[in-house]
Amino acid sequence: MRRQNITIHGSTGTIGKNALSVIAQSKNQHKVFALSAKSKIKTLYNQIKRFNPKYAVVLDEDKAKQLSALCVKDKISTKILHGVESYEYISSDRRVDCVLSGISGTSALKPTYAAIRSGKKLLLANKESLIMSGELMMKTAQKSGSQIIPIDSEHNALFQILSPMFKTSKINLKKRNDISQIILTASGGPFLNFKKKELKHVTPEQATKHPNWIMGRKISVDSATMMNKGLEVIEASLLYGIDSSKIEVLIHPQSIIHALVSFNDGSTISHLSDHDMKIPISYALSWPERFNRKSGKQLFSSIDKLTLRRVKKREFPCLDMCMKSIKIGKNAPTILNAANEVAVEYFLDNVIKFTDIHEVIRRILDRSRFVRLKNIDDVIKCNMETRKLTTDIIENKWK
Repeated sequence: MRRQNITIHGSTGTIGKNALSVIAQSKNQHKVFALSAKSKIKTLYNQIKRFNPKYAVVLDEDKAKQLSALCVKDKISTKILHGVESYEYISSDRRVDCVLSGISGTSALKPTYAAIRSGKKLLLANKESLIMSGELMMKTAQKSGSQIIPIDSEHNALFQILSPMFKTSKINLKKRNDISQIILTASGGPFLNFKKKELKHVTPEQATKHPNWIMGRKISVDSATMMNKGLEVIEASLLYGIDSSKIEVLIHPQSIIHALVSFNDGSTISHLSDHDMKIPISYALSWPERFNRKSGKQLFSSIDKLTLRRVKKREFPCLDMCMKSIKIGKNAPTILNAANEVAVEYFLDNVIKFTDIHEVIRRILDRSRFVRLKNIDDVIKCNMETRKLTTDIIENKWK
């Protein structure tokens, strides 16, 4: 395998750190070309010293100056850049083979889209950018030849199951018709057995403590509301061209079975692994091969039983909101995602209750006008308008 240049967006977050750990074990099969972060200068500086990238990017100019001063002091040659345009530059530079999108939230949209438009192999950990841009991003990938490989455990599991169906950068359309059902699993989050009246008193501290995974605050809340799983249903439909009616979510608290695919001949293939993000990251980096990496866990050593159950009717209102947005189509997922991001921010700031999150999203969907988004500027405009509307509703009712 030729040594590949990789750009890692969000290198100081959980996904970025795990990716760098895998790269460090990959026997020099990847060279870190560029790293980006929002504001964690100390962590980013230590990564620069370890991996010696050509570029490092932060959002703020003052922090860029701080980082540059540290590099000059230690005679490190990495060039320090700042701003959104620089994120896009390190995604699309002709020397880059592979881009990992690990930035949280909608801020990943532009650098992710730049990577796809430039035909890069994209390792996608940020589902929001795909949810926001929908068919636009997938059509751009088909045109440019960009290969999108998801990193989150469920979609990476689907990718591993379905990879024999892939021909170059696209799934074989004829073989796709062999799929009768896709099943995504969900742990149910930390409040799986809570009653509705108990959920009203949930705190941000409780919501950000996932029982199985170590994740950022926003995605942890999304997991607790099941919004994350609803977004994954939308993502699976987009990535694999599967109608949402063929996608089901099952509750699986152990987080060992990540996905199942049933085929028209009666066969069902599942993917199992420990809840370790290094596993899907390793496969995404090495595909179509596999890295020989050491794992500290043995999958079946501590498993007594695995359980699966269907989601109860109206059990997770945020999941219901996602299914509603799929049926509406057009820019509904973009609106849903923006409203959720704002609502989660206000919950984490203790302004609204945990149970208010889905109520905010419902109100936004009820008040929105649904249209097709023709280009990336339309996506950004829709996102900004929805965020403003959501903020206004929360400020007027809940503050």
